[in-house]
Amino acid sequence: MNYKRFISCLCASLMVGSIAGCQNFAPPTLEAQPEIEDPGNEIKYTISRTIGSNMVVQRNSYFNVFGWSENKGGIIYGEFMGEKRYCVIDDNGEWSIQFSSHEATTKPQTIKIYPLNGKTTKFNNVLVGDVWMVSGQSNAEMNLSATLPKYPEYIKEIGKNNNIRLFVQTREYVVTTQSEKDYSVPQKDIINDVWTWRKNEAEFANSFSAVGYYFANELSKKADIPLGMVMSAAGGAVLHELMPQELATECGFTSSPCGQVSLFYNTLMHPFTKNSITGMIFYQGESEANVGQYKNYAQNLEKTVAAYREIWGVNFPFINIQLATHLGDSLTAWYELPNIRAAQFNAYRNIDNSYLVVSRDQAFQPGDPDWAHPFYKFEIGKRAADIAASSLYKVSSVDYNQSPEPVDIKEDGNDILVEFKHVGDGLKLLTGNQLKGFAAEDSEGRDILVNAEIINSKTVKLELSGKAKTVKYCMMPDGSISEANLGSSTDYPAPAFELSV
Repeated sequence: MNYKRFISCLCASLMVGSIAGCQNFAPPTLEAQPEIEDPGNEIKYTISRTIGSNMVVQRNSYFNVFGWSENKGGIIYGEFMGEKRYCVIDDNGEWSIQFSSHEATTKPQTIKIYPLNGKTTKFNNVLVGDVWMVSGQSNAEMNLSATLPKYPEYIKEIGKNNNIRLFVQTREYVVTTQSEKDYSVPQKDIINDVWTWRKNEAEFANSFSAVGYYFANELSKKADIPLGMVMSAAGGAVLHELMPQELATECGFTSSPCGQVSLFYNTLMHPFTKNSITGMIFYQGESEANVGQYKNYAQNLEKTVAAYREIWGVNFPFINIQLATHLGDSLTAWYELPNIRAAQFNAYRNIDNSYLVVSRDQAFQPGDPDWAHPFYKFEIGKRAADIAASSLYKVSSVDYNQSPEPVDIKEDGNDILVEFKHVGDGLKLLTGNQLKGFAAEDSEGRDILVNAEIINSKTVKLELSGKAKTVKYCMMPDGSISEANLGSSTDYPAPAFELSV
């Protein structure tokens, strides 16, 4: 028997299918396995720590259980949801058993892995649902417990839903161990032995990403499906530390603040790439908010998302969080934040199946001790959940659950009309009685006076003192909410953007 060919057919390629809303998708049935002769030699093996009790298996996608062994040519068996499969340990000492796809279920399942001669491993309390990855830098990594003083009533919410499962990873461990281990290459497995899937209990929820937890808990109220949340954020991460290596090299990056390009992709993301995910929540960009780095940010983010999707093998939804208004020392430390916000908007417009969460109004408040890490993560997570609920799970209306987005800009005599979608029952002022936040420049880059007003449910008219080449919204240095107050009838603020006329 050609074992290499058998493994290639059975275990190698990850066939992935649906995103969350595609209930009727079903990949083709796995081919019947050929008969084998198992001599029953003793086999010692390890299993990837991405697999564990309390995990969520991605629905509507083939599921790989994989690991390593020194017993090359040996046979390892697996059982999951009434299906028995097996595979052969290849010449590299790797093995992978691929199971058929299944619809979501809240009924706990068991994964059983064993050789004829050797230990049997069981993983219990496994659910089938949707797996989401939460990545970015410190405002994505900021844990739930840090934000709860702002939402004391939310403590009662923690642990209510047994169908939320959490996988916590931290930047600190990566940075403190990189001198001992070789993180310059993508890691095959989870780098910390104690990181594993956990149930939705306060002990683990408090150390999970606040944005990610609020997202999962709020989404679970609208979509009755198990949610597996994987935390892969790292404080201070620049984009190319989260890029796959090949892309980072292609983009010309040779070093990073932490010393290694792709450091956090290699350690916190790559081990999960042998199984599918439903989507990604991404909150990053402050580290590029100076010395002109915004100029390439949109393009690099587009390439990063494309690389992720190629590696995972699915065009998963990408929910990006447009940066908050930090104020405080950010006006000097991150003086190009408005430009990064504009770059995030441009990337959103160019990335298929992507979404944008506005966070600028959930920012540092006078009296807060930390200007760089606003505590107000609940509304951000909820907005991301609203986007997922309306766009992916189809349980609510897109028009009422996303921020107003400019879709058309045109000249009307001496004026400019900007038309929006996702306005709910219509555009409105979130504060005050005068529309603020719009600016314009002429072809020479000179500022033009703007008088803005809402003229109907989806249109803003700009009266200008000259002929504009560019229209901007929320692009003033501080980007404060008092200077940008356009929103939908359901109080979603419009994103920052810069458009050519």
